Amino acid sequence: MSEESFSKTVRIDLMPGGEGDSLLSGSDASRRDHLERANWSTRKRQTAAAAAATRSRYEDLLQSVYDAAVITSISGRILEVNGRAVEFLRYERSTLCEMVFSDVLEGADETLMKSIADTLDHERFALLQAYCRRCDGSSFPAEIAVSRLSADKVRLCFFIRDISVRRQTEEMLRTEHTAIQTCGSGIAIADISGLLGYANPAFAQLLGADTDALLHEDIREVFGSPDTVNDLIESALSDDQTWMSEVEIINGDALSLFIQISATCSRGADGEAHGIVFSLADITLHKQAENALEAAHSELEARVEARTTDLLQKNATLQEELDALKGETGA
Repeated sequence: MSEESFSKTVRIDLMPGGEGDSLLSGSDASRRDHLERANWSTRKRQTAAAAAATRSRYEDLLQSVYDAAVITSISGRILEVNGRAVEFLRYERSTLCEMVFSDVLEGADETLMKSIADTLDHERFALLQAYCRRCDGSSFPAEIAVSRLSADKVRLCFFIRDISVRRQTEEMLRTEHTAIQTCGSGIAIADISGLLGYANPAFAQLLGADTDALLHEDIREVFGSPDTVNDLIESALSDDQTWMSEVEIINGDALSLFIQISATCSRGADGEAHGIVFSLADITLHKQAENALEAAHSELEARVEARTTDLLQKNATLQEELDALKGETGA
């Protein structure tokens, strides 16, 4: 039915009953009956058309949802699914509509639907973290949002999102965080202005400070070498290479340490600089050994020079004595 004819029908339905009756008399009774039947038929067609349009919009909406959508009865019997649910779970649509929702959840039992229904009596949504079981026996981690589809509490709607990539990313980040936390080298992250936002335990231990006390401090002042560290920051921001420098510090435990600082710019996917990653290495022992070696080398050179001077002096003395003996003998 076109929008124009639907509009005309509405106008017929809205005719005032009193005025209509006043225009009909005696011989016009059949016309009134005919009009009433026409109005009733029009209302039926209108209701049917509206129901069909609503159903069409509902189907379009269900199929256009990005997540997998599963509609169930309050007991969990699956009534409808969208294409994404078929794609995710790898069952035929007809097979899914013969199952209960707990069949596709690992570790679920008959108490799950009751628990969800009880939750939705008080909350608008319920959120599940679960593993969904596919037709082939494999599974995937999912985040499932549940809500009631209608006010009469007849149907539930489950929106299923595959979070496999997110879970893998979380696991990778957790592993990397553990590696950084347990790393023997000091690692810290500062924003582009130089304010510390993260420091691992080794970094704090190296500086003889508390981790929380270091946060939001200017890393230039933390090392006590503002110019050297500032040069590192500027170099790292202007060039994606790793820049290094050595500084001598007196840490919070009053120990004199030699630290090698590496600075690398951290950039986002957009190429914008988000911060600077600093890595510290305690090279005190290396520096002490290097200094000791230099001292030993200097001492050796001094001894060689002294020995050489002594030998030269002795050689000169011997030469003088020989010259004297030659003079006495007339040779």
